[in-house]
Amino acid sequence: MNNKIWKILFSIYILLVLNFIVIKFNGDLQDVINTIQSNMERRNQGESGANLVPFRTIEAYISDLSFGISFRNILGNIIPFIPMGFLIPMAFPFQRNIIKTMISCFLLILSVEILQLILFLGSFDIDDIILNLLSCFIGFILFNAYKNIFRVVS
Repeated sequence: MNNKIWKILFSIYILLVLNFIVIKFNGDLQDVINTIQSNMERRNQGESGANLVPFRTIEAYISDLSFGISFRNILGNIIPFIPMGFLIPMAFPFQRNIIKTMISCFLLILSVEILQLILFLGSFDIDDIILNLLSCFIGFILFNAYKNIFRVVS
């Protein structure tokens, strides 16, 4: 595939992330409105809408007795961001080293977390950033495997 197609795929991926992760739109606009109202109400009652303590949420997930829900939350923070770590170096050849890719992933993930917070569509959680970056790292490993198998030129 040529570089232009990878850029189109990356753009589609980013739009999907914005739709499903930030806006959380699943076809029902009323759900989005309810989420915004609920988050605004909670923040008006004093909740910060942010977790800045690393591993607080992850630890709560691990110690939660309803492991099924916790496991889904952890996977829900990992699986959607694996493509980012793969698509960034595929679409942008100058990003084909781990440091550049991870910095780009970090900035995009940080943007997602900030958007969720300021648009009242979710909360800002440092643990989400940690798990999402782990995902990007997995995606970058998959990119390297793909590159080696298909002899992609760096």
